[in-house]
Amino acid sequence: MISLDHKSLNQAHRYILFNSDDVQQYIREHEDIVNSHSRKRKWNKAKSHSNDFIEWFETRAANDDVSDFVKGLSRGPNSVAKKFFGYVFNGYRFHTRMHDGRCKTQNSGVTVEAITRSFASSKDERPRKDSLTYYGAINDIVELNYYGLCKYVLFKCDWFEVKEDNYGMKFVHFDKRCYKEDPFVLASQVHQCFYVGDHSDENRYYVMKTVPRDLFNMGDQLDDCEDFHWGEPYDSSSNPALPTDDGEVDVVRRDVPAIVIDQPLPTLYDQSQDIDYEENSDSDDSDEDYME
Repeated sequence: MISLDHKSLNQAHRYILFNSDDVQQYIREHEDIVNSHSRKRKWNKAKSHSNDFIEWFETRAANDDVSDFVKGLSRGPNSVAKKFFGYVFNGYRFHTRMHDGRCKTQNSGVTVEAITRSFASSKDERPRKDSLTYYGAINDIVELNYYGLCKYVLFKCDWFEVKEDNYGMKFVHFDKRCYKEDPFVLASQVHQCFYVGDHSDENRYYVMKTVPRDLFNMGDQLDDCEDFHWGEPYDSSSNPALPTDDGEVDVVRRDVPAIVIDQPLPTLYDQSQDIDYEENSDSDDSDEDYME
């Protein structure tokens, strides 16, 4: 159990409200009020709408025409939250960067796609709504409790600026962060990715997408079935009728001698921690710091 500071609590609460279907009509109502009573530029109006909504919404929810659930949301979550080092959702296993720092695997990289209003500058009067993909890494996994009404699991992340090289491959720099005022995202919204270091640039990491465990692509052969199938890994040795050729192409060159390079595995977060951990692996996380 941890106690969230006032800033983090407001950031998490605001994100939950703006991503709740039950609150959307009140978001539009407040946006109309801001637009009609302010002569500010659109960028400043959008900023005021985001910053002032929580306080306005709590007052608005006190009216009789608001449901009990929305009233409960408007009061905000308990400042005491649960903190986890691991989380499992839809076949993905997520860890914090701190946890990844002491493991051989990497499970803290995430991406999230969102419809975002983009401003070219603070003077832009014609913002565009675009579908953007954000790339980040998990620092904390917390569960907020709205006093028994509902619970939400969020990832608190560092978000990175993303670019493309000449071959169209996306990469990030861990020392170039953005969206520092919006670090939270719902765990149900993200996809997993991992970052591969560029040996020619120690600060550049290429983005690689992942698929959930035990997810098999069935191709276009089954018209009446789903494209993907969930299940346990299949043991082909139990069926001798199956062909031994799995269709994979050997991409290892055999015409040149191999060169072995001793290179330590890169980590996302290389920082000394004043915390003592028990030795464990990915498969033996305790119930105290791991949840599904």
